[in-house]
Amino acid sequence: MLKLLETSAFPRPFHQPSSCKIKNPLAKFAGFKLDMLNFSRAISENVSNSTSGEGDIASVPVEVSTIISIIINTITCPFTVLLNVLVIQAVKTRPRLRTNSNILLACLAVTDALSGLLGQPSYILWRITLIFGISSSQAVASFYYDVMAALVLASYLHLMLVTFERLVAIKFTMHYSNIMTHNTIKITVSVFWIISFLGGVFSALKMYYVLLPMTGLATNSCIVFVASAYLILYHETRRHQKKIKAEQLPAEEVERFSTENRALKTTMFVVGAVVVCLLPLGFCLIVMNAGLYVKCPISDQVWQTFGLLNSFVNPLIYCFRQKEMKKFIFGKKTHVVQPFI
Repeated sequence: MLKLLETSAFPRPFHQPSSCKIKNPLAKFAGFKLDMLNFSRAISENVSNSTSGEGDIASVPVEVSTIISIIINTITCPFTVLLNVLVIQAVKTRPRLRTNSNILLACLAVTDALSGLLGQPSYILWRITLIFGISSSQAVASFYYDVMAALVLASYLHLMLVTFERLVAIKFTMHYSNIMTHNTIKITVSVFWIISFLGGVFSALKMYYVLLPMTGLATNSCIVFVASAYLILYHETRRHQKKIKAEQLPAEEVERFSTENRALKTTMFVVGAVVVCLLPLGFCLIVMNAGLYVKCPISDQVWQTFGLLNSFVNPLIYCFRQKEMKKFIFGKKTHVVQPFI
């Protein structure tokens, strides 16, 4: 199995012989974003096989989708970096935004900013080298996958942390101040980044016997925990709403619940955006695991671009949900001119 992974580690240029077909070993894992890393390598292999066997006409749709993905990522890449940096700056400089939930969203924005700074440019360069058949495409692909291995792990872990913070705030209100302290957040985020960095190192060293269990555990843990947490939060918010309607809660408690519920809805939008952006990849994994298709019916350029665009969508969600952040990022700054006396 390890030998199979090594041979399928990088996609080859379009002139690869059609006889070389590699079965993707990562389809066994029930993951989304993390499976994208090595799953795309096998998919690119299949795309290369089909285009080389059917001639120039068959390669036209592939090249068109590649060019479109390059254009989309080129346009969104600078905005992804800029918007996420502004989100981080807003949380850092505005006292009203410096809540624990926003601090954790700013930590997630760091991963999104790095995705726009490293992930999207390396993806664009990789696709360009494939189009022109440049021999360095393998090295660029290696860098892209290694970077994304670390960033995707970080995204998964931060999503769980953001969800956990909301769960404690609404379900275990009395213990919130003891659990979600600034020191706890700093230590947890630091540990998560160490784990993510190790994931990138394992990918670079091709230590798949360590990387695959790590990605499988992170994927399944994130899916199970987030789904379970939001089921609990749904029932808890319904219970609070019934008490509010029955006027069984004091005014201060009602105001606190309204604030926490608004933050909960923001995190729900973030998780929902992740699910939507990963729907193409999820569809591919499901139909291939079910044996309905030998290879993914959706172009790998499509679902890869969808996954990368999630980093661009997240800061827009923050601005949509929080007027203070929207004012900081998109508001016009007026300069006061002092008259000379």
